[in-house]
Amino acid sequence: MNEALNTDSGAEAPNRPAEGESLSPVVAAILGTAVAAAAKRGEAGDVVRGLIAGLRVLRATVEEEAGYTMAAAVDTAIRTRLLVDNLAKLRTTGQEPEAIPIPLPGPGATAAAAIFESAAESCLTVNAHAEDNGPLEHAVFAFTTQLLQQLGGAPEWRCLAGELRREPGDDQDGEAETEVTLH
Repeated sequence: MNEALNTDSGAEAPNRPAEGESLSPVVAAILGTAVAAAAKRGEAGDVVRGLIAGLRVLRATVEEEAGYTMAAAVDTAIRTRLLVDNLAKLRTTGQEPEAIPIPLPGPGATAAAAIFESAAESCLTVNAHAEDNGPLEHAVFAFTTQLLQQLGGAPEWRCLAGELRREPGDDQDGEAETEVTLH
């Protein structure tokens, strides 16, 4: 699965982007479409749960393909983004921001999770065709930024880290997973 992380030093694929060409707009378009689709199917809390599911896919793929050290680098990137958000709020308000609780899954959470997991997989596919792991890095940053926007602030890192390390399909919140058809 070297397609997910760009670690293969083999022959160039014929449909790779030109040198210096960024795939970040593609990642942004994928995420923007996913946010719009998930918002149609659920509440803001459901979108948050979906974004976490997408980040979980990105992190799990990195850990599977590149090992714990690279997964720790993804964790550090996410945590740094949370800290930057908190520091910006501290600078503008002069008060330490409160951690925003991660909402419980609502009726649209399963659909949102499916949408964002698919978006994360699409971002990994884009990354496979890039010269470096720039699209993957951009996806982690964009998913995290969108998470902060949807929550209206930063969650507590330990809570988010626990969610990111959960196995897909682990039913911690008592919500049964249901099959979802996306159109």
